[in-house]
Amino acid sequence: MNKKYAKINDKYQIVLPREIRKHFNLRPQGEVLIEYIENVIVIIPKPSSFTEMALSLEKDLWNGIDALEYITKEREQWEKRNSSLKSRKK
Repeated sequence: MNKKYAKINDKYQIVLPREIRKHFNLRPQGEVLIEYIENVIVIIPKPSSFTEMALSLEKDLWNGIDALEYITKEREQWEKRNSSLKSRKK
C-alpha cells in the first residue's frame, strides 16, 4: 500500500499527490467517487461504467462455481427455512 498525505485547504479541498494522479491517469475536471466506511474515507476514480466495475469486483470469487446451481441451492434452503417458520406459527 502506498500512503500519501494531502492537506485540506480553507475551502475543504485537497490536492492529490502527483504520483497518485499519474498512476490513476487522473486529469483536471475528471471525477472521483468519494465514500466513507466507518472512520475511513475512500476515494476512487469514477468508473466509466459502474456495471463493469461491479462485475470486476471479486471476479475470482465465482471461479469454478456454477451460478445457476448456487442460486438454486440457496433458494431451496430459503424455502425450507420459510416453510419451517410457517409450520411453527400454526
